[in-house]
Amino acid sequence: MSWRIRCANFLATAVLLSTVVAALRPGAAGAQETRAIALMEAAAARYAQAATLCADFTQHLSVPLLGDERTGRGRLCQERPDRFAMRFIEPEGDAVVVDGTWVWIYYPSMDEKQVIRFPMAQAPGGFDFHREFLERPAEKYQASWEAAERVAGRDTHRIRLIPRQAASYQAAVVWIDAADSLLRQVRVEEENGSVRTVTLTRVELGVAPPPGWFTFVLPPGAHVIGG
Repeated sequence: MSWRIRCANFLATAVLLSTVVAALRPGAAGAQETRAIALMEAAAARYAQAATLCADFTQHLSVPLLGDERTGRGRLCQERPDRFAMRFIEPEGDAVVVDGTWVWIYYPSMDEKQVIRFPMAQAPGGFDFHREFLERPAEKYQASWEAAERVAGRDTHRIRLIPRQAASYQAAVVWIDAADSLLRQVRVEEENGSVRTVTLTRVELGVAPPPGWFTFVLPPGAHVIGG
């Protein structure tokens, strides 16, 4: 048998084996989705026990279309069912506040005279990470467990989420703490290529947010756009 024939037989066998392996993989993919959903449901149950949550955050935003990247940090708190706010200490004064009726976005680091406001019902996904990503995960997402990763000094499970229905983002990734089922990091991938990654530390459940945390006070001289 010539070497050309032997090589052809070898390649044919390799193709056949790869086809067989591929045919066996759906079971593994199904197991990864089952594992991911179970981890997310455990996290949802953990958060359901507390009416409030506060955490320090670091946010990295990448906007390839503008060639822009920026990083900020601060404190966020939420109170069920409809209060949420991120208040930045870097850049100082930047804030996103959901007061139960309106979403207020104020970035004085970019324009101290402009405040964006729109009804909470029109809020794009991802402001309330816990409700957005943990409630009814099997219904809302095609989920897959990707890897075990270390985030902010904690062992976590990295899970990729693809929305089953139309959403304001094309995909998201969440990192769930392996020990206490808390969210440690969230990455939201927009259709335009922008990526927002929020890392959470010093997460506290059941604590009282500071007074006025969910109230937005219009700065003197600023004007409201929208609403």
